[in-house]
Amino acid sequence: MIDKIIQKAKTHKSIIENFSYLSALQVFNMILPLITYPYLISVLGKETYGLVIFAQAIIGYLLILVNFGFNISATREISIHRDNQVKLNEIISSILIIKGILFFCSLIILSVLMYILPQAHGVKILFYLSMYLCLYEWIFPVWYFQGIEKMKYITFITLISRLIFLALIFLLIQSSEDYLFLPIINGIGAIIAGILSLYIVFFKHKIQFHFQSVRILFKYFKGSTPIFISNVSIGLYVSTNKVLIGTFLGMGEVAYYDLAEKVVSILKIPQVILGQVLFPKISKDQNIVFVKKIFKTSIIVNSLLFICTIFFSKPIVLFLGGDEMLPVIPVLVILGITVPIIGVSNIFGVQLLIPFGFYKDFTRVILLSGVFYCLQVLLLWLSFGFTLYSISIVTVVTEIFVTAYMFYLCKKNRLW
Repeated sequence: MIDKIIQKAKTHKSIIENFSYLSALQVFNMILPLITYPYLISVLGKETYGLVIFAQAIIGYLLILVNFGFNISATREISIHRDNQVKLNEIISSILIIKGILFFCSLIILSVLMYILPQAHGVKILFYLSMYLCLYEWIFPVWYFQGIEKMKYITFITLISRLIFLALIFLLIQSSEDYLFLPIINGIGAIIAGILSLYIVFFKHKIQFHFQSVRILFKYFKGSTPIFISNVSIGLYVSTNKVLIGTFLGMGEVAYYDLAEKVVSILKIPQVILGQVLFPKISKDQNIVFVKKIFKTSIIVNSLLFICTIFFSKPIVLFLGGDEMLPVIPVLVILGITVPIIGVSNIFGVQLLIPFGFYKDFTRVILLSGVFYCLQVLLLWLSFGFTLYSISIVTVVTEIFVTAYMFYLCKKNRLW
């Protein structure tokens, strides 16, 4: 029995190693919000903190543009060509060039938005500083490290930048007037992480940067377009929820929703780790039997996490935000339903449809989910109106739609 376990461990050594590194990173990411959130919500106040989150939600749209789906498409390309140095030079150079162009395009778009958004009046600098999210997306090539299955680099680099972030939060933010330090501190961490990662890519791994022809750039741009379209649809109900809440309900309610979303994001960490670790292997091996084994584990773990959310929602909210954040509890329970649902949809979509080449089907279901979400939002606006609960329910219903449709496509394409 022991010999069998040891043999299994040797067979899946890279998976176990990457899972361990990502687990260590995600555990730290779980602890960090627990340390900083109570402090920030008490020092800044829920209205100011909500404004910061609202700005990040607006930048979230531009983040989709800069990402352009390369975290999936480029990871797959790197995974397939990891032993071809010439091809790696081409892929990495192309993605960095395209992302750089998209970053500067996003800056232009933001400049236009600053004259349209009434919420930006008097606080334009907050929105510009929040562009650190897009800068990080450009200069931190997480897709490269995922593709070569070397997650330890991501872990160490992120730990260093986050520790700097943690120290500066308590040092510089002392009152609500210091709210601009929050994106500044995050930006410093993003720059440090980006510089360290690019140093590893170009100096330690000997990748050579070359300017690429328009034809080559267009090839990678076109190849990632279906994923980008999918991300646009996903981004609709990730960022738009906070934008709707901030516009129609207020910045305090944004703080409520953000707390619930933060807790749920922590609960989704096991699935995120699993997906990041397995995607390169599944893309390369295309082993459906292996995916089905992972599916069972995912169902059990994510269901247990949701059950824990129901029983421990009140102490969690009290610990993080105090009595004034208790209205978050129903929102947390509602959004918690998405934990097992997204666990299932990730298996059907990211781990099956994409690795097995069904890009159009994957794009179609995500695109339709965006349309489905918009129809629900329109219905709310014309009938019941927006509340924290109704917006949260729309998110759950949308995820159920995505999961059901992806399951149908997997059955149709004989992947399940």
